[in-house]
Amino acid sequence: GKLTPAQSKNPAKNELYLVEGDSAGGSAKQGRDRKFQAILPLRGKVINTAKAKMADILKNEEINTMIYTIGAGVGADFSLEDANYDKIIIMTDADTDGAHIQTLLLTFFYRYMRPLVEAGHVYIALPPLYKMSKGKGKKEEVAYAWTDGELEELRKQLGKGATLQRYKGLGEMNADQLWETTMNPETRTLIRVTIEDLARAERRVNVLMGDKVEPRRKWIEDNVKFTLEEATVF
Repeated sequence: GKLTPAQSKNPAKNELYLVEGDSAGGSAKQGRDRKFQAILPLRGKVINTAKAKMADILKNEEINTMIYTIGAGVGADFSLEDANYDKIIIMTDADTDGAHIQTLLLTFFYRYMRPLVEAGHVYIALPPLYKMSKGKGKKEEVAYAWTDGELEELRKQLGKGATLQRYKGLGEMNADQLWETTMNPETRTLIRVTIEDLARAERRVNVLMGDKVEPRRKWIEDNVKFTLEEATVF
C-alpha cells in the first residue's frame, strides 16, 4: 500500500493507522484528521515473521513499507527515539481474517520492534459491530454498538421501528462513520497492546511459529494483555 502522510511532523502526536484492504484504506483517508493521522493500507499478504528468515522478511512489501514508514529501523538496529509516530494503530475487519492479520502484525512487532510494544505505542482499533438507526433525514437517530450487551441497550433506547446493520467489515462504513466510531480520539475505543511476561512469551513463541491457528490465537490471548485505553483528549 501507499502511505498517506499526516501534515504534522510531530512524532509525539502523530498516529499511523495500518488498515486492512484498499477500500477501508480509502474511507480512512477521507475520514481521518489529516493534521496528525497517517494511513497505510495493507494490500498484499503480511508474511509470518515467526517462520521467515530476515532476508525474506525484508523482501515482503507490506513489512518493508511499514519499517520505512515507522522510520526507526528493525531488529537489533531498532531505535525507539527515531519512531515517526506516537501510536501505531492496527485497524482490521472484525472477523477471522482480520484477527489473523492482527496476529501476524503483532508477531512482527514482538520480534522486530519489541521496544515499540514495551513502551505502549502499539494499539488495536475497535470498530463497532452494529449500527442502529431510526427515522429519516434530519430526524434520523444513529447509534453504534460494540458488544451484544450494548446492542440490547440500544434496542431499548430506540424502540420499535429501528433498523439494524451488522458490520462485516470496515469497508461497509463510509468516511464519516469510520471517523466517528473508530478514528476520532474523543469517541473511539483503542486497545493498547502490552507484553506481560517476555520470558514466558519467548518460550511460547514456538507455538506461534506453527501452522495451527488455534494455539497461535491462544498464545496471543495468554501473552498479550488487552487493556482498553480511555481515549485521552489533547
